[in-house]
Amino acid sequence: MLPRPAGDVTIGPMQGTRKPERAGQSHTITRLQLAVVASILCVLAGSWWIRNAANLARQTPEISEPSPTGRLESGQIASMNSPVFQYSPGWTVDATGADPAEPEDPWQEPAGVLTFDFNGQELALKLAVGDYWGYLYVTVDGQPVTLMPVIPGNHNARGEMAGYRTFYAPEMARADGPGEVWVRVDQSDSTNRSHRARIEIWRAWDQIPIRAVAVDALPAKTPPLWPGTALLVASALFAAAAWYSRDTSSREAGPTGFAPAFNHIANTGWLSIAAGAGLLLAIVGTLLSNWLVCSAGLGLLALASIARPVYWIAALLFALPYYFTLTLPLLPNRSFGLIDIGTLGALVLVGIHRFGWVPRVKNGVGTIRSNHFDPILTLIAAIAAWALISASEAVYASVALYEWRTIFLAALLFGIALRYVLQLSASHSESDRMLLLFAWLAGATSVSLIALWQYASDSMLITAEGVRRARALYGSPNNLALYLERSLIVTIALALLTVGGRWRLLWGTMVLIQGAALLFTFSKGSLLLGVPAGLLTLWIGTFWWLRREKASLRPLWWLAAIGVLGLIGLTPFLATDRFKQLFDLSSGTGYLRLLLWRSSWQMGLEQPIFGVGPDNFLYAYRSWYILPQAWQEPNLNHPHNWILDWWTRLGAPGLLIGTAFFCVGLFVLWRGFRDSSLKAVGALEPVLYLGLLAASVTGLVHGLIDASYALPDLMLVWTWIFLLGSTSVLRQSRNIAD
Repeated sequence: MLPRPAGDVTIGPMQGTRKPERAGQSHTITRLQLAVVASILCVLAGSWWIRNAANLARQTPEISEPSPTGRLESGQIASMNSPVFQYSPGWTVDATGADPAEPEDPWQEPAGVLTFDFNGQELALKLAVGDYWGYLYVTVDGQPVTLMPVIPGNHNARGEMAGYRTFYAPEMARADGPGEVWVRVDQSDSTNRSHRARIEIWRAWDQIPIRAVAVDALPAKTPPLWPGTALLVASALFAAAAWYSRDTSSREAGPTGFAPAFNHIANTGWLSIAAGAGLLLAIVGTLLSNWLVCSAGLGLLALASIARPVYWIAALLFALPYYFTLTLPLLPNRSFGLIDIGTLGALVLVGIHRFGWVPRVKNGVGTIRSNHFDPILTLIAAIAAWALISASEAVYASVALYEWRTIFLAALLFGIALRYVLQLSASHSESDRMLLLFAWLAGATSVSLIALWQYASDSMLITAEGVRRARALYGSPNNLALYLERSLIVTIALALLTVGGRWRLLWGTMVLIQGAALLFTFSKGSLLLGVPAGLLTLWIGTFWWLRREKASLRPLWWLAAIGVLGLIGLTPFLATDRFKQLFDLSSGTGYLRLLLWRSSWQMGLEQPIFGVGPDNFLYAYRSWYILPQAWQEPNLNHPHNWILDWWTRLGAPGLLIGTAFFCVGLFVLWRGFRDSSLKAVGALEPVLYLGLLAASVTGLVHGLIDASYALPDLMLVWTWIFLLGSTSVLRQSRNIAD
């Protein structure tokens, strides 16, 4: 019988123990209690706020029907046949609205002008919007209105600055024609002074574009949802703080339940065979749309992943480039998103591994404490939290919440699971990292083979500007290029700088396959900006590393050769229209990109706090901010620049957090490369850090003219790259400290 430890006491007739209080224990308990209470209070307050705002929105009174009036005063809604309105020649006017005539030169002169006087503070217009092109300018007292975009250089026919928007809103169109929407256009501080408004309509004839005018007659705006959403986010943060502060000193780290059996299986080859068989069955079931086979395969993979969650995350990394086209048939006549199942399943399996049947991992050499601060994961959580708050203020909230779930929340769930897997015991960490790395690169190589098959068989290609472009299973060749360029740079680093003949042969084969597929996407941003920037980063980093180790500089020549071969492969296509007008900014894609950036800049200035919300750029751009000269390409869902993307999507706070995410990630990778303790040239650590750093530079440089992060696969790749680097750095720091 073991001796009783000091501090045990006897309680009445029953024997019990009471542990002596440790220093700081009462403080920890108090902090835990405060966090729990704060979390509960925030949930209650946030729920009350959202419910109250929703009730007020449902109680909004109906807007009165317009009627003719000879004087437009506060509280009135005037029909367009009212005597108060003065029209330029050619208008057709009745009680239903006003329709301008088609001018002789629609591109050089407006279709019609409308002027009127009104007394009041708020001016609103009832517009007919739909799937047609037209736009209007509005001034009050000769000045731009206050509630519409005012874009520098975008003048009305008089050369004046004016409030601006378009009638193009396909989502509002009805089966019988344009839809109707009330738009607040001006808010004045003056209550008694008379104002004169001027409305200039361009195009839009035969659509009856303006239906009524209201002055101080629209219902008051309902309270915003963001305070309630912010309180719910704060509740989650307090709950996380409570979890972080809990006392785990008395918990055993030993196995429970079926842990011994799982540990025995985990140390045999049968577990890998089961995981591989499960993945194969899931692939077959998905391709055949057979839910029984797919469900059986995922179930087998999940069982293997309970013992080693790395298998599930490796399968997800392999499948990432297939998310756009393939869904998982898991129930009869019901399929689910690949990333949804992948991220949620990863979190559940990691939770089972962490708290269920499998023993906890003790801290030691090669591991990281589970509560160790990770700046990358913290920033991902901050992005997800702010994106949810921004989504609550978006005009199209359902669309915003969908993107929040599929991009930002998915990245957070994936990051939590990935970080846990990367910090497992030293007996598995190196092999697990290699498995994850191989799965990611193998997935990119497999989708590259599909692209090459398409190009060879002339199927599923997109022909544009004189070239045939491969897209694999993506909707656009540019999306395929955005994915492949990052994996390609890492594969090049592994092929040139690691040792081992068979591994280098494998990496080299992957380089050829991915490089050929990337070439056939003919993505200008990737081939002329992203990949050259990544190769240059690799060259500089390799030069610094080899000089530091006093090793042969031969890999630098191989890197230069890869760049030359890529240029030679691109040369036959430089005479096509896609590359001939590359530097022509007066027309074509370059000109439209400049117009897009002007509009996006103004959008960011006018939506500084919350932005327009996740996935709301399309609606704000084509209906409010697109310049008249850019009418040929209105349906753009992002500003093609990652700085403007963070700003317009999530406002200035989103831009700050997103930029910090990229900067901290780059710093972590650079520090890992610089301070790598493995000195042998060809060792994995410095090569991996350098490859990930170069891949990050590739994505950021290409992202200056295209998408960078706001796609489900790209956001998960950023999470994978930065967490792989940060977890490795933390492990090195822990080893040094130990």
